[in-house]
Amino acid sequence: MERMISFVVPCYNCEKTFERCIGSIRNQTYNRIEIVLVDDGSTDQTYALCEEAAKKDARVKAVHQNNGGLMNAWKRGVREASGEYIAFCDSDDYIENDLAQTLIAKIKEQHADVILYGMAVEYAGSKLVYNDNRLAEGYHSKEDIEKIIWPRYFSSGDMQSEIIVPSRDVKAFKRDLLMKVMDHLNDTVTVGEDELTSFAVILSANSIYCMKQYFPYHYIRNDESMIGGYDAGIFDKMLTLRNELVKIAGIYGYPYPDQIEKDFVSHVLVYMKKEICRNRKSGYGQVKRNLVTVRENAVFSEALKKIDIKKYQLKNRVFAGLVIRKQYLVLYALTNLMSALGMGKA
Repeated sequence: MERMISFVVPCYNCEKTFERCIGSIRNQTYNRIEIVLVDDGSTDQTYALCEEAAKKDARVKAVHQNNGGLMNAWKRGVREASGEYIAFCDSDDYIENDLAQTLIAKIKEQHADVILYGMAVEYAGSKLVYNDNRLAEGYHSKEDIEKIIWPRYFSSGDMQSEIIVPSRDVKAFKRDLLMKVMDHLNDTVTVGEDELTSFAVILSANSIYCMKQYFPYHYIRNDESMIGGYDAGIFDKMLTLRNELVKIAGIYGYPYPDQIEKDFVSHVLVYMKKEICRNRKSGYGQVKRNLVTVRENAVFSEALKKIDIKKYQLKNRVFAGLVIRKQYLVLYALTNLMSALGMGKA
């Protein structure tokens, strides 16, 4: 019997993007798929849209639950799925119609626990940015994972230089592998839940296959979203993520703790850029107080001591150096200037 792929789609108040997302999965050129829709306590028409989709297509399974958050929703979807492999698509994104066919071909050929592919990020104005894995194309054994991937998992030196794209949406996982790690994934993680999930799975995997220059997943960048917008409470969420990554590292015997600290510093520095560029209404005084609170945090201060900013690109090195030296006024002025000139993202 041919292997089945289940696509798990967490859904929350997604009536505006539902048809684009679900249509892209239903129209796959490989038909032997399952689509598990998890309505996570939506308050709009999402409930009805899920039910309608299930009635129209026998491959669609609609599941409804009280709101439990994104991590909880996708975990529910995995438990409800019956495919040997699981792929994900968030309800405001979509996939190319050859993804399932391509995955099946690679699964038959490689028998890997995890299949990696890339992401096309769509910005306003039809701008596309392609996000690919830094890992070399091809099959990677358990030995390769431990010797090549683990030492560079979160950082290849610069900020945000992971060897594998953290998103769960650009991976197909053996369902059994996901089931083994799910109990170790904290539902309260609301920033970086993909990163936590992928980390636990990669530490558990015996094999990985990486496809390069293949971008079937389309991530719609919404600057009003939690990822794209400004979130005043995000530092505490980053601390939670960092602590959960440390726990996962302990459970699975990950021997590179400094990698986790490098990842934490990278995330926090990006947040500090957003604090400066997207919180202008509060004025310099309030922004400085927020930056000082973060800079003086004991966990972040210790993490800063474990990174080598000489390996950062110039603009990142300058920014990090000003943070380390607590030069807040220069940091504020220079970051806003670079943002105005289009030389720095925030």
